[in-house]
Parts: sequence; structure tokens; C-alpha cells
Amino acid sequence: MGRARDVVRSAGIWAGIAGVVAVAVPPMVIGYPLVLVDPNRAISDWYFRTLGKALARVNPRWRLHVEGKEKLAHGAPFVLVVNHQSFADLIAMCFLDHPTKYLGKASVFEVPVFGWALRIAGEVPVVRGDRDSGRGALESLGRWLERGVSVALFPEGTRSESGEIGEFKLGAFKLAIAHRRPIVPIVLAGARELLPKGSLVFKREADIHVKVLDPFRTDDLTIDDAPRLAREVRDAMVAAYRDLPS
Repeated sequence: MGRARDVVRSAGIWAGIAGVVAVAVPPMVIGYPLVLVDPNRAISDWYFRTLGKALARVNPRWRLHVEGKEKLAHGAPFVLVVNHQSFADLIAMCFLDHPTKYLGKASVFEVPVFGWALRIAGEVPVVRGDRDSGRGALESLGRWLERGVSVALFPEGTRSESGEIGEFKLGAFKLAIAHRRPIVPIVLAGARELLPKGSLVFKREADIHVKVLDPFRTDDLTIDDAPRLAREVRDAMVAAYRDLPS
């Protein structure tokens, strides 16, 4: 009976999420001409963050705890690196209130209406495992950095099966070094428990923690330093993750 109740409750939550998206995304698509006066898509970015917060409130038993977002107030643009736990990660990131362009799976950009809105907002698609796509995506993210807009990547490349932080790919670190921008690690905990990878059934209650760590400077590094930088950032994130409630 407990499992059945969870499934029914989750169906209601998904319906609520679909309703919020159905109502909120079309105005963004219709408002596409605003990019002519808002080339950095700041309005779209704010709109997406507002939408994410609305989605989080679909279930009042999901509680978000944010620590350290004041570290994003000065020194932008940043390259944000985030551990990847679940669908809820992007919703949690909305509570940082920091304009950011994300690297995301290309398949998501093909979803009618929602995918169009992602493109309008300036998010960057990538085909996983396609080297040319990855190279082009990093170039697109680099252009956002040059325009003064922070970017975010999930350096594990996919959601964690166990919840532990996996090994990092080097793209985010090479990007930060090439553009001499600080790396800011963001550690998430609790999102996996809310919605585990491969499941559509939400946990009844969840405490999701978002912690912003101190920036790592890159202005005196070379591309050859990327592996060391990745190890140092991952070590800091693993230590912070273990200190957060799970």
C-alpha cells in the first residue's frame, strides 16, 4: 500500500509540474523578440529561475537549504561545477539567484515547447559522447563567459548512481583556464533521495542542501594544470558533501 500511495502521489506531483510548465513556458516562447533588447537573455534567465522556484513549491514537503550564495555576488562570470544527483538539481540551483547558462543533454532540447524555451534562454546542448558536439558546446559556453555571463557544468557527465561524487571530466576546468575565470564548486545533497536516477517516484519528504564553496582561481594556470585543478576541486567537493546532511 505504501508503494501504491507513493506512485499516486508522484503522479499528482508530475501533473502539477506539467501544469506549471504548460502555463509558464509558452509566454517565454512568444516573448522571443525580447532577445533583441536583452542579448544576454537575463530576462529569460530570471524567468527560468522563477519557474524553478515555483516547481519546488509544488510539494511543500520539499525543503531547500542554501549556504554560501553570497560568494557569487562579486567576481563573475564564473564557471560553476556541480555534482549531479537528480532531475531536482536544476530546480535547486534556481535558489542561488545567479544568472547562469547551463550545459545540458541535447535530447532535452528536442522536447516541444520546453526545449524551445531552453534555446531561447541561451542554454547550451551537447550530445553525450560526441567529441565534436562537446567541443562546440564548450566554445558556446566560452562565448557566454566573454559576455560576462556565468556558466554551469556537471563534470561527472551523468547523474550519480550511488550518490557519491564520481570522477570528473576535464572540460569545465579547461574552459575556466582558457578564459581565466574562477571555478566555483557547488555541492548538492539530498536531491538523489528525492528522485533517484531511473525512477519517477518522488520521496514524500526531502531536504535538499546547496552549498557554494570558495572559488578556485585559474588566472595563473595553463591547460596542463587542468587535471590537477579537477582533482583539487573534486577533493573539496567530496569533503563538503560528506559534511552535509544526506
